Amino acid sequence: MRRLTIFILAILTAVALPVACSTEKQTALLQQEENIDKYIKAQYSECEVVRNGGSNRVIVTPGEGQPVVAAGDSVYVTLEGRVFNSSPGVVFFSDELNVKVSRDDLMTGLYNGLVGMTRGEEAYIFFSAKYGFDDNIIGVVPSLSAIMFHVNVRDIKKSN
Repeated sequence: MRRLTIFILAILTAVALPVACSTEKQTALLQQEENIDKYIKAQYSECEVVRNGGSNRVIVTPGEGQPVVAAGDSVYVTLEGRVFNSSPGVVFFSDELNVKVSRDDLMTGLYNGLVGMTRGEEAYIFFSAKYGFDDNIIGVVPSLSAIMFHVNVRDIKKSN
């Protein structure tokens, strides 16, 4: 009887542990999204905010209006990526480069943030770890980190 009780407890623990981890992860992701919203409201209350699939694009300087970045386009941008933990943190990426706007080539949060931008637009794109590196550790980016990109669209090459 004692062995059966230990066996049942072991099974229940094995089933409950992933659920507990999943709940902790969901709580962390919700907290990140709340922190992003609070930060945007506090720092950029006068700016237009575009929300798209988990990304929050804060338009600091509007672009020319046309053309608009769409899936498959190539954009020449300056990018600075930072870990975001209630405020901008450590820089993990900074470069000026051509980027193909593709779900295969970009993390979901950056992809969703770039779509709809225009030539000359300067913006900050914020998103939770769910749309970034998730629970992976990438270089100086800790597991479950929200991300913030400062983006300047220099040019757009349409895919068609």
